Amino acid sequence: MPSPSPRSESRFRPIVTIAVVAVWLVLVGFLLRDYYFPAVAGISQSVPISAVESDDWFVIRIRGAYAGFGRSRQFRQGDHWVVHDNLHISLNIQGRLKPIIIDSSAKVDDDFRLISFDVKVASGIISFQQKGRVDGNYLLLTIPKSQGGGTKRLRIHEAPRISRSLGLPLPLTGLKVGDTFRVPVFDPMDGQEWDARITVREKAEIELSGKKRDAWLVHAEFRAVEATMWVDKQGQLLKGRLPLGITVVRADKGEISGQVKGSRTLPEMMTLASVPVKGSIPHPRKLELLRLKFLGGRGLNLPSDHFRQKATDSEITVTRESLPKATYAIPYQDRKMQEYLAPSRFIRSDHPKIIQKAREIIGDEKDPVKAASLINRWVFDNIKKVPTPAVPDAYTILETRQGDCNEHAVLAVALARAVGIPARIALGLVNMDEGFYYHAWAAYWAGDTWFTGDPLMDQVPADATHVTLLYGDVDKHMNVLTYLGKLKLEVLEAK
Repeated sequence: MPSPSPRSESRFRPIVTIAVVAVWLVLVGFLLRDYYFPAVAGISQSVPISAVESDDWFVIRIRGAYAGFGRSRQFRQGDHWVVHDNLHISLNIQGRLKPIIIDSSAKVDDDFRLISFDVKVASGIISFQQKGRVDGNYLLLTIPKSQGGGTKRLRIHEAPRISRSLGLPLPLTGLKVGDTFRVPVFDPMDGQEWDARITVREKAEIELSGKKRDAWLVHAEFRAVEATMWVDKQGQLLKGRLPLGITVVRADKGEISGQVKGSRTLPEMMTLASVPVKGSIPHPRKLELLRLKFLGGRGLNLPSDHFRQKATDSEITVTRESLPKATYAIPYQDRKMQEYLAPSRFIRSDHPKIIQKAREIIGDEKDPVKAASLINRWVFDNIKKVPTPAVPDAYTILETRQGDCNEHAVLAVALARAVGIPARIALGLVNMDEGFYYHAWAAYWAGDTWFTGDPLMDQVPADATHVTLLYGDVDKHMNVLTYLGKLKLEVLEAK
């Protein structure tokens, strides 16, 4: 069993930086169908929509430190409305200031039902874009050229509405304490539906720019994101509190300009996203067994994967793997693993350049365990370790040759699938520098069992401090928000 390379102990520390951006993507990237459960008031009947033009500016802070600004507009254009949110945020990731721009625009009708939308995320050299429009009973999503191009048709039963990054999905007026809305939400990134919950808690008074304003205090749950919002009588955002100590406050444009020019000391995101742990782990890279107790969080559904990890409701045990023997020669032919061989929107294993590079890396090797190890090592050696708060896709990573654990895992899995090795992304925690941090790595199929590899830390298999929270493609990574700021760990056994 290969031991971890000394290079894996570099000062670059793993972190799922997409989790930070996901706070906003959860709010801007999801479509809300115009359907409500029985016994819950329909928006269009009991609570009028406040269709008025508005243009508001916001200050964004993280733990009190200025992090950026946002602008939210709502205006009439011909026979439809346009809702446009634009955010400029900076994050301190491992001592490096990373600027991020999130721009979302949607055309909606008088009832704020979706006509078309466009969401863009840019963070340095890696960017993400999603366009879509409603065509009868279908939502047509435009796939960017870097992710294969073309159009994806998703059937919808009713006209959807789109969420917003700066406020509620609809500008609601006539609210009263106790109003509760349960809204089925359709997520175009993974094709899943889930319930958003919006509850009016109380009527309140808040102070903005030295002036007191009447407001409604609203609690909202958008998938894994819980937000507290203060909205005015027209349903427009006045103030919002989000995970990781993020606050959004309406402000004058001039006030924002003054803060942009001022100095700022942003809290380090690694610290904000780290998981507190009670107890110590001696020699974490050499552990044979690690048993942890999970404290905090609710409704945790920790996976037992049967080859390295066993979980109960509150405890998890990870055992160091031995590399298995391969039971097939690549490419793998059994259709039961097709899910882990097929390309996806972000794991572009069918891209000619991905296929070419994968074949170049493994040469004539037909043993999947050896071939996966070659791929794992190549990604470690050739991808620069740089925090990258963006939505990664394999082709862009291969072209730019840089990224954090997300990019390393996505590219390794894509290269493996390209030569016929079933592979998937694991998302969870890893111990480093006496703490636990959110991390992503790879799992490869040997024929009778899975085995892990960490291409960022140059490990095959991954050490026993890699604790899996979920398996899935990039679109599932936003589910890590379920755990952010809620988990605490206690070391029960480490040997």
